[in-house]
Amino acid sequence: AGLPPKAFKKAIDEKAGILIDTRLMLSFGAAHIPGALNIGGSPMLSIWAGSLLDPEQPILLVMENDDDLDEIVRLFIRTGFTKFAGYLVGGMKAWDNAGYPFAQVAQMSVHDVKNAGRELQILDVRSNREWKGGNIPGARHIFLSELWKRFGELDKSKPTAVYCASGYRASIAASILKGEGFADVRNVPGSWHAWKEAGYPVDRNAAQEKAA
Repeated sequence: AGLPPKAFKKAIDEKAGILIDTRLMLSFGAAHIPGALNIGGSPMLSIWAGSLLDPEQPILLVMENDDDLDEIVRLFIRTGFTKFAGYLVGGMKAWDNAGYPFAQVAQMSVHDVKNAGRELQILDVRSNREWKGGNIPGARHIFLSELWKRFGELDKSKPTAVYCASGYRASIAASILKGEGFADVRNVPGSWHAWKEAGYPVDRNAAQEKAA
């Protein structure tokens, strides 16, 4: 059912379900409801919802447009999710107009990642196979589906830049870290593809260690 901002906020406050924002990475980064998990509304949603979420937990939805509802629900149902606690009518524009608070995730270009000092914590959330094919030098590797169990291995006090292959999984991961109390989290649009296109150094030690 569609919920106006006041009712939607009440549902969040009463923990009526897990809050999922299905908008694109840049829209989510610019403004989202605090505590929301960003799983973009593409066919990959079915994969990552299935990997990360409990189907017994009802879903509170934020979408780009109310017209997207049928398609988004279909993507969830495909992976076994049938419990929905409601969606935010009018999306983030309505939430903003109601004067409710929002959070942000900064975007960091691969150029800024390369030029950042050692203070920056770089997190690679790709699969083991992708990681072994090469990674950004100095990055830590935690596969996205393991992040909720392993985020304690990271330093919450450091600014953290998250990357994957293109940015989709990185935005999910950034929203997880935000929800777990990481204050300064940045998403890297373009991610690994952009890093390679820029001709920046690639660390292949993970592949060599495996071979050794």
